[in-house]
Amino acid sequence: MELAAPGWSLSESGARRLRFLAVQLVGAVAVVHLVVGLAGFLEILANGLLTLYLTEYVFERPRTLLFTVSGVAILAGMAATARGRLDLRRAYLLGMAILAGYLVGWLAWHTVFDHGTVLAGGAPAETTHSHGGLVATLASHYVDPLLETLSAAGSGTPGSGRTLLGVVSVTLELAGLVVLGLLARGDPALSRPVRLGDGLLVGREEDSDPD
Repeated sequence: MELAAPGWSLSESGARRLRFLAVQLVGAVAVVHLVVGLAGFLEILANGLLTLYLTEYVFERPRTLLFTVSGVAILAGMAATARGRLDLRRAYLLGMAILAGYLVGWLAWHTVFDHGTVLAGGAPAETTHSHGGLVATLASHYVDPLLETLSAAGSGTPGSGRTLLGVVSVTLELAGLVVLGLLARGDPALSRPVRLGDGLLVGREEDSDPD
């Protein structure tokens, strides 16, 4: 994969590979959030609390609804792009906006919203869960859990599945944001009509790009 110096334009083969990677990353992010959101809804339904949740608690615990809706929206957008109903530039920008929204929401949830305590009208915990700023939040909610999970896996001790899922999700979102940013900046397909599905055929014979 090469970048042409004058306009930061990706080569045809490089763009095609990045499109394929973008589909995997963004698709994985959508599935993770959809699964977590649906699991939350199933738990709510099992306890007969759906109406109560939607009418009284959705603003206090919005992640279940937001994860489900956004996951469906991402998959729908990917399908629309593959069918040529959504142009690539708009798809890239929308994808970047959603991924950035996930990351900002993740940071806000663990800082200013104090895991939903503020949304529920309660005071942030001052003694039991101090985050100590952005860097400390990243360390305590991303770096430390990642290291602990790897350490537990190496010693044969089961780690926290939910913790690992959160770390994986943030990693996928960051990687997806970078890949979509590169495509939005230098995908040569932006200057001509093309479907996202065309970019998944990495080994097409009609592509004569030598690199």
